[in-house]
Amino acid sequence: MKIAVLEDWKAWLKQDNARHTWIVQPFFSEADLDKALLSKSQAEAAGALIRSGLFSGNKPEARALPTPLDQTGGVIVAFPGKGKHRTQENIRRAAGLAWKLLVEYKARRVVVSPSALRDAESAAFAEGLTLASYRFDQYKSKKSREEEESAPTQCVFAVPARRNRNSLETAVTRAAVIAEGANAARRLGDTAANDLPPRALAAFARGIAEKFPYCACEVFERDALEKMGMNALLGVGRGSSEPPVLIMLTYRPPKAKRHVAILGKGVCFDSGGISLKPPQSMHEMKYDMSGAAAALCALMTAAELRLPVNITVSVPAAENKTGAAAQTPGDIVRAYNGKTIEVHNTDAEGRLLLADALAYTIRKYRPECAVDLATLTGACVVALGHHAAGIMGTDEPLIRALISAGEETGERLWQLPLWDDHDELIRGEHADINNVGPAREAGAIVGAAFLRQFVDKTPWAHLDIAGTAYGVKKVPYWDAKYATGFGVRLLVNWLSKLASGK
Repeated sequence: MKIAVLEDWKAWLKQDNARHTWIVQPFFSEADLDKALLSKSQAEAAGALIRSGLFSGNKPEARALPTPLDQTGGVIVAFPGKGKHRTQENIRRAAGLAWKLLVEYKARRVVVSPSALRDAESAAFAEGLTLASYRFDQYKSKKSREEEESAPTQCVFAVPARRNRNSLETAVTRAAVIAEGANAARRLGDTAANDLPPRALAAFARGIAEKFPYCACEVFERDALEKMGMNALLGVGRGSSEPPVLIMLTYRPPKAKRHVAILGKGVCFDSGGISLKPPQSMHEMKYDMSGAAAALCALMTAAELRLPVNITVSVPAAENKTGAAAQTPGDIVRAYNGKTIEVHNTDAEGRLLLADALAYTIRKYRPECAVDLATLTGACVVALGHHAAGIMGTDEPLIRALISAGEETGERLWQLPLWDDHDELIRGEHADINNVGPAREAGAIVGAAFLRQFVDKTPWAHLDIAGTAYGVKKVPYWDAKYATGFGVRLLVNWLSKLASGK
């Protein structure tokens, strides 16, 4: 869905059957109703609804007022919350609730009144609408007419009188671009694993490099990985007929003064390998490349926004399967940086391929800091549920900056400790380190402690997004049956601050 900002919205309303056009009115009080956009009867009905006491004041809500005899088909009144509840996240959620009502009433076109919203709040509302509009139905062979006509295809923000159009348009357009970047990551996550092996992920990265200026992509395949000593990555992919790859996507705009590396776990399907996962939810393991999707789409979005910051994205991609050559528990591999690893559990594979990628990216590209995203551990889901991703690392200013970006975007992070004592949990018996720690002991932290062995002295943060990459419920702009694209909006927020010198 495309979003536009129009001053001449009256002419736009006349372009199509008004019965299929609905007005969305965000508000905080009855005084916020846009009398220029709403008809007299619509304003009176909306005012009466607001005065009825149905809106509590402490949570986002939205209600529909069908007006089939009026100029437009109806009005959605969307209430984010008052006082301390007037946050950008609640505004995004109110937009998500409004979208669900628009779909329910089969609105085809939407006009939003931002009269009650500041520019940044209008951006949050546009972001919520764009995220809520996401659908993934490319595998459905037949779509009913009702399904095809059940969601809006056009949305405009009507510029209020005496409002600066340029600043409003800049804010809304930018928000829509960022949300579409997140939606692109969601499409990657939702794609069936048989259509997204490592080589397809590499093709997506090459497509970014071809489309956007200042981008380049290099893909290392099996022979090159063997020569480079990427044995941890190669070991993960041994059981699959689809060979592993290392994807290096770079963005080097002119006048950039900062350089960061973003790494994403790219396990395109994770059966657990010989340490086989239970079958009940194994079909969800197509989402094990969600970190890779977020990293690639964050760079893509930064390039589209022309952010002046150098970005190196590294995606080690493989399938963790159970073929005849599959890695077995007890194997020992030598990683790119020379450390030897005992593989006691082949289902702790994400840290193995990230180990090689981290060591290589830091040694070859020398970024000022590195951030990795990975659906790394079920233990993080146990600790934090689906409400936040875990963050650990070696640099507190970097961690704080990412947490702040998460608070602003609604992609929350919660810091877990990472002490030197945790290194004892991965001490190897026959090699330098073990890829797992003691059973049921600090599982998410053990994963981070393992990765820390491969970052040298570079400031580094690890985001365990296992609980937030998919299956998130009760967030109105996300649907639990879809991937979330978690990390794209957070990273773009962080990169934007770096680019502006913050």
